[in-house]
Amino acid sequence: MSSKFLDFIFGYERSDERFEESRIAKAEKRFSDKVLVGVGYAYSKKILGSRVAKFFDKIKTALSVASIKTYGVFLLAFGLATLFMYFAEYYFMDFTTTPTLALTVGAVVSAVGFVLLFVDVPLVDSLQKWKLTSVLLFDTLCLKKTRNTPSGKKNDRPMIPVFIGIFFAALGFFISLPAVAIFTLALIFTTLAMSSPEFALMTTLFALPFLPALPNSTLILAALVAVSCVSFVSKVILGKRFFHFEQYDLALLIFMLFILISGIFNKGIVSFEKSLSLVVLALVYFLVSNVIVNRRLAENAVEIIVFSSVPSAVIGLVLYFLTPTKAEWIDPVFASSITSRAYSTFGNPNVYATFLIVATVFSVAMAIDKTEEKSFFFFAGASVLNSVSLALTWSRGAWLAVILAALGFFIIRSRRAPKLLLIPAMCIPVGLLFIPERFMERLVSLFNIQDSSVASRLSIWRSSIRMFIDNIFIGIGVGEEAFSEEFLEYAEDSVTAPHSHNLLLEIGCEIGVFALIFFTYLLIIRVRHRATYAKYVRNSSVDNLSTLSGTALFALLIFGMTDYIWYSSSNYYLFWVVFGIGSATLRISKKEYDELHAARYDENLENSGSVNISITTIESRN
Repeated sequence: MSSKFLDFIFGYERSDERFEESRIAKAEKRFSDKVLVGVGYAYSKKILGSRVAKFFDKIKTALSVASIKTYGVFLLAFGLATLFMYFAEYYFMDFTTTPTLALTVGAVVSAVGFVLLFVDVPLVDSLQKWKLTSVLLFDTLCLKKTRNTPSGKKNDRPMIPVFIGIFFAALGFFISLPAVAIFTLALIFTTLAMSSPEFALMTTLFALPFLPALPNSTLILAALVAVSCVSFVSKVILGKRFFHFEQYDLALLIFMLFILISGIFNKGIVSFEKSLSLVVLALVYFLVSNVIVNRRLAENAVEIIVFSSVPSAVIGLVLYFLTPTKAEWIDPVFASSITSRAYSTFGNPNVYATFLIVATVFSVAMAIDKTEEKSFFFFAGASVLNSVSLALTWSRGAWLAVILAALGFFIIRSRRAPKLLLIPAMCIPVGLLFIPERFMERLVSLFNIQDSSVASRLSIWRSSIRMFIDNIFIGIGVGEEAFSEEFLEYAEDSVTAPHSHNLLLEIGCEIGVFALIFFTYLLIIRVRHRATYAKYVRNSSVDNLSTLSGTALFALLIFGMTDYIWYSSSNYYLFWVVFGIGSATLRISKKEYDELHAARYDENLENSGSVNISITTIESRN
């Protein structure tokens, strides 16, 4: 028993064979991987037969078979009912306030519904046949395709969409139209997510840079993750997905446990709520590392992050030139040369820079990897946009992180041809001549301890270390409020800070030394896993994806030494997404290696996904 536990902890594959014939004895180091599928299948019929499952199944069926005309009837009923209710309220109850927004919504929805009445074609079939929506919804967001519905199929109950439209209009009148819109979108998303966890994941990735601009963004993101995980777990129970339990999972679960302990025993309900949200968001690692089962899904995840970064970068550039910047974001030394900083939808330039690190690494690497002309130009353009936006955040730590990550990327890519390193070695001195003087001054100031920002960080680090030592076991509590309150007792010269400006210090201060140990252990596992599987990755279809995920993770950790990269819930989520992509690509590379060498695989146990993957249930295997 103890030997198997050690095998698991240190990354060897478990084996029931005799030691002389085992892979351990042959020095083939492989990571332990306990696969769970069809768990509790005896109870799956009860789950499928539950009222909640039947409810979502009926909604999914209705959405699939309904024609565009049916949607038109619903919208027309909703719009006309909305107009009638608000007109009635205005003329019979309140003459003072004109409900302009509600009347506009009702008129527009009615007009759209009237136009749709003349299209008697199944909506799903149209979306699958139209190239743009087919690529966007089914190929990119991994929504499951359905069989063609017979054209012109008559609705046996034509009044149902009318009643539903009037019901939603009444809800909008007595509650609020925005609340009804949010409820409707949430219901549709949950229904689609329950049929495809891949769709839930990809949709959340696309929405990621825009969520910080919404109120209660952390709660929204946690809800999206929770729905995605519930969908995936239900698929595992039914034998339609695999769950791989590895060393990462054990270490991360223990890390999450310490987050909860700190949240429960420190600073009351506020700390507990924050710790609970961090635990839920960290679940995305389990989702990503198991949902991504082939190169296509891995590319989808990376490309969607790049796609979403483009409008975010455009917003960032517009705000940079048109809106004033907060005075506290500008260092006094650079007040004359830096008058604004890009922050986009993230509300803070350093938080935005964290997202841009991943987006820039992904877009540049994908541009290098793409051979198709259209794809190359898109990713090259995205690289320029993200790079310019990153530069205009004026975040020196982020610049340094990207520079070091780029050097690391070139070193890894040139492992077979070391002479290729001469290219960046020759380009760097030349490129320095074209960097504007104020950018160079800003970057060099990172190493000047007299700089006000650097001096402030050094002071905060010293205070944070003392705070960490005094609260070494379970930390001070989770969240900005807990840190700010406790930091006042340790601050030098009355300095205030919402966090320690260092990822490792923040983990130690908020959660304690044991959480810090297990987070460090996670990073050690990743290095060991990557080194062990290097020969598999080198000859796999996910070589570039594995390398760029490691590069992005390395860049985030470098930036994490000068700033707290988990300050935003979106960036905390993104960190575990990148980590999960790395784990998934390593597993894919090993699978491809085994298949190439005719390893014994039961074809009926093929993993399942939404893109080019067949789904086999337990029943078909029996």
